Amino acid sequence: MAPATASATIKSSFFHPQHLLTWYHYSEASTYSCDACERIVIGPGYSCDECNFDIHEACLLTLPGSISFDEHKKHELTLTRLGASRWCDLCKETSHAGSHMYRCVECNFDVHPRCTSLLADDGARPRRHGRTRRTVKVGLKIGMFGFKVANVVTGGIFSPVLDVVDLAIDNM
Repeated sequence: MAPATASATIKSSFFHPQHLLTWYHYSEASTYSCDACERIVIGPGYSCDECNFDIHEACLLTLPGSISFDEHKKHELTLTRLGASRWCDLCKETSHAGSHMYRCVECNFDVHPRCTSLLADDGARPRRHGRTRRTVKVGLKIGMFGFKVANVVTGGIFSPVLDVVDLAIDNM
């Protein structure tokens, strides 16, 4: 379960109506991902021991049910729990069923809560999946270029660029 100290319990009316949530202070070593913004939960947050649900205190208490959004002025966006995978129209990263996004169903426009200005940068680490995915995509592009250069220049199959990419991925 979540590291650190537990105390009060509350019932969340939107994010997690099925069980009581317990307040925790998540340590700096936390690996728990917020079910609202998908960033790593550090500091104050809430958890459900029954179903592995974790959320930042700020996300639970401050995210509104609907917003007006400058990048989509046609309609309000509604905070929705996803029933299937969707991708954010701003950052282009996919969120899976059970995650939350602001949605305009009419226009098929979706945005993560973390991609709006609603969440302050509270020092929480970004979600690990997205950072790794971007690094691997960039690494593969660089690596493929390095592989082509190495083949042309040396006639071999090894590339110093691939070694750098491997080292970067190993150090994550």
